[in-house]
Amino acid sequence: MSNENDNNKRLEENKKLAEKFIELTWNKGRFNLAGNMVRRDFTYHVSLMNQTSCYDGAAKVIQTIRDSMEDFEVMVESAVAEDDQVVTQSSFCGTLAKPMFGFQPSDKVVTFAAVSFWQFKSGKLQSLHTLLDLAELIRQMRHEGKNLELNIAELVGV
Repeated sequence: MSNENDNNKRLEENKKLAEKFIELTWNKGRFNLAGNMVRRDFTYHVSLMNQTSCYDGAAKVIQTIRDSMEDFEVMVESAVAEDDQVVTQSSFCGTLAKPMFGFQPSDKVVTFAAVSFWQFKSGKLQSLHTLLDLAELIRQMRHEGKNLELNIAELVGV
């Protein structure tokens, strides 16, 4: 019974770590604190980008989005954990105040979904892969005919 309780406790801790990471990075921009939650070999991939990045690259992508959107917030709708993996379903919400990835500013509040796959190892975040509902974002922004793929090298100045 103790083994099962320990496993359930670890699963809950991993879900809390994922939610805390979202709160620190996306909602508060506290990248130094969140950096303590990731492993040195951390990798990040989001469906908007054409490559995988390290933690510093992830922080720059997140900060670019935060800087472009007023009243921005990420809300975790649900989290499921198994072994060392967590899957979260989240809603991204905000008003685009500055141009971002081909989208022009608008006074509309946009909301779109994301599903993230988190891998933990020894209590730290090892990898994060996020799928964004870009079709919904495009529909809300009424943005057509643009290539929305982000080149991370351009973003981080490599």
